[in-house]
Amino acid sequence: MSRGWRPGVVLVQGVSMDQVEGAMHMVEGPVVVAADPFDPESRTAELPRGGAPDPVIPGVVDPLVPAAGSGLRGWAGRVGAALVRDGLGLLPVMALAALPMHFFVGRLDDTVIAAPALFDLAGGFGLLLLPLMWVAYLTVSALPLVVCLAGAVGVVVPSAADGVRPRPREVWASVRDRLRALWLWFAVVGLVTGGLALVTVPAVAAVASTGLMTLAGVFGCGLLIERGHGVRRSRHLLARAPLAGLLGCSALAAVLPLVADELVGGVAATAVAVLAVQVWAVGALVTYAQARRREAPVTSGSLRAELKAPEEWLR
Repeated sequence: MSRGWRPGVVLVQGVSMDQVEGAMHMVEGPVVVAADPFDPESRTAELPRGGAPDPVIPGVVDPLVPAAGSGLRGWAGRVGAALVRDGLGLLPVMALAALPMHFFVGRLDDTVIAAPALFDLAGGFGLLLLPLMWVAYLTVSALPLVVCLAGAVGVVVPSAADGVRPRPREVWASVRDRLRALWLWFAVVGLVTGGLALVTVPAVAAVASTGLMTLAGVFGCGLLIERGHGVRRSRHLLARAPLAGLLGCSALAAVLPLVADELVGGVAATAVAVLAVQVWAVGALVTYAQARRREAPVTSGSLRAELKAPEEWLR
């Protein structure tokens, strides 16, 4: 080691210090953590996050990421395989989501119907409770979506990568840092879909809810795995993946609970609703993985590495 050596500084023989002084910089840690694919000037470069990704080996079938060019058939195969492989692991997730789904989640118009009763309460001052009822509705109604999507990511990704179902503590540790942002996102989605149900006909509200559920599923997976990109990133990924399967799952998750509530009601409707939402969550995860595969080589192992990467690596 030469006497003039310093970390992050390279001296070229035959070149004076004055000539290279402006070109030398002290560097600590990675210069670029994640590239912005939407940078029009291409001023960033991609570095691996959370460890080197597993290589994509030709001829080897990944249990989570559909092969390139497999389309809807590959998507359906991965969703079905994930549900069969991790169905038992997802049962506690669905049980946890069933509690708010059954006891607390109602329709937004129920709070509007309650307005006359609130007006008679305490000489009209009870009407001030109506905004609090809306906030409570939006907060709790988003919880089943948050639980099912976070559970799908936390269970299915490690299981596909390692071949072993993760323990509940490992699932919680892998997603807990992003639950607040995910919950806020789905609360906004609930506000939009609930408002549309009040001001439009049911068919229009169902179509809008299906589209929002599709976008929300891919965006939620990005929040949990990439932890740093927004809606624009989700639109970018949605443009790269076949959406027929996820649109179908989103439509079932948006419409089937309402139909089941009208036909059977009670516990049976809750079971149908939770199952539909959990299938939507797994479908959203596979759609996200398929879009990432079309963008760059990715495997279940590389997704697991991103999911388990420390928060500071992803900022």
